[in-house]
Amino acid sequence: MISDELVQRVAEGELQALCELDAKGIFCADDENAETLAERVRTLKENQRKLDLTLQEQGHAEIEDISMRKEDRIPTQLFEKPTAITELLFRFKIDWVSGFFIDPAYGLFFGGCAYCMIPDFFALFIIRRSFKEKDRWLFYQRDELLAHELCHVSRVALASEIYEEIMAYKTATTAFRRFFGGIFRSPRDSAIFLILVLLLFISQLCQTFFWPGLPVWPAWLLLVLFCARLLHRHCGDMRRLARAAKHLTAGFPPDNINAVLFRCNDQEIRQLAELNERQNLLTWLQNRQSSSLRWQVIMARFSH
Repeated sequence: MISDELVQRVAEGELQALCELDAKGIFCADDENAETLAERVRTLKENQRKLDLTLQEQGHAEIEDISMRKEDRIPTQLFEKPTAITELLFRFKIDWVSGFFIDPAYGLFFGGCAYCMIPDFFALFIIRRSFKEKDRWLFYQRDELLAHELCHVSRVALASEIYEEIMAYKTATTAFRRFFGGIFRSPRDSAIFLILVLLLFISQLCQTFFWPGLPVWPAWLLLVLFCARLLHRHCGDMRRLARAAKHLTAGFPPDNINAVLFRCNDQEIRQLAELNERQNLLTWLQNRQSSSLRWQVIMARFSH
């Protein structure tokens, strides 16, 4: 958990305290200094205290559209393997977020999701009740799912869109999911895909049962074009990420590259990918370190 003593040291700008907070999966946003970061953590702690108190006194609590029961809280021991995954890959270990076993009414194939409340960055996540007794359900694995959601919780301050899912899917157990898992950047992408699949399905039904002459190829064409667009965009994102990783080797040990990239926002990854000389990287790092508290922490933790 995050102690009051640690928060006070963060507020005073102590670099070691900032590094300790980073290791707990709380990163500094671009517009934050030590004091505002500490205030955000205090708000996070207060919201968590209120949630714990409500659950203790009433046995249930509601936040936005989520209804939680005390007995549905995810036990601490189920976080051991997921936090070991994030520690190995990205050098952070979250022990301050609440999780619950909940089956939302809308989620036939729901596995889990993270909720991050802005502007105080209070976070919690929910996973399917099936995981209470089993470590697998359909194509989901509990440990991988929890590690995936912990990645989203830790990166909330980065306001990432392009690389958010790509980073979270690095916790996947198969190379296919690690590469292609982030092809849908947002719910909008997945919604369009599902709409086009549904359109194709309806077209096939109409052709089979009601209108034999109905052409189905337009529905196929729309789906294929959309998938091709997603694939082209995703491959470009992955190429830029690989170039950024390659360029970072001039300033960081190879074992730390993933952890550094994980703490980069979309703009920083794009800028790193465009660098072509070691001196350009060193200059870029100096500029970021002088203007960003987050990069001061990154350099302190991962440059040696």
